[in-house]
Amino acid sequence: MKKLLLFAVIAIMVLAFVACSSDDDERPVLIMGTSADFPPFQFVADAGQGVIGQYAGIDLSLVATIADELGFDVVVQDMEFDGLLIALQTGSLDFVASGMTIRPDRAASVNFSVPYFDAVQYVIVNANNTTINSVADLQGMRVGVQLGTTADLSLTDNHSDGTVVFQDILRFSRPVAGVMDLMGGSIDAFVIDAPVARGFAAQHPDRLRVFSDTNFFGLEQFGIAFNQNNTELLAQFNSVLSRLVSEGYVDNLYVYYTGILEN
Repeated sequence: MKKLLLFAVIAIMVLAFVACSSDDDERPVLIMGTSADFPPFQFVADAGQGVIGQYAGIDLSLVATIADELGFDVVVQDMEFDGLLIALQTGSLDFVASGMTIRPDRAASVNFSVPYFDAVQYVIVNANNTTINSVADLQGMRVGVQLGTTADLSLTDNHSDGTVVFQDILRFSRPVAGVMDLMGGSIDAFVIDAPVARGFAAQHPDRLRVFSDTNFFGLEQFGIAFNQNNTELLAQFNSVLSRLVSEGYVDNLYVYYTGILEN
């Protein structure tokens, strides 16, 4: 009963944003960059009925709430993940909300908001594969990642202990292509953030298995990225985002989009 009530509250808030946005054409417009292939954070909604245009997900609902409170409208620019920060730096985008992990290398060129979600990486393998149960087991295997993501950077970085170094990494612009290749046998595993991995496993419960390896992958935090020259917009977003996080709004969105009470 509590879960149904929670779903209803979030749904009402989402619909309220859509109605509010369509009634006022005079508000300033921000361009949001995202890669809409990363459910439950961002995806193209069924029948094109999204939260912002045809797009829905945790990031879209979160941004919609923040923008509505600040008095902005938002237009979504969907592009491949590895091009998002470049577009942000060149001024093509006002901000990026795309399930993006806050990393020192990224923070050297853009500014990140306060963190709004904690995540870990998961490994996806075929359900009938019983030999791969840790990242160490992936040595010598064909491993898929989404280009430019934390999984890509983590598996290709040189690690000081020298225990796990991957050479045969296949990079995909969209994660669904990698998962399809996994199920087709072209690769042995695909690594991606836990909520997305869980979503693929839920779609194909008889064909896919997921697991985590906390000995290799550490805790990550997602943030919204801004051009370093736009500190005013960053401050405005942070003022609302900090409150929403403390109130549990992002946790509620996670439940709404996944039905999972804990991440």
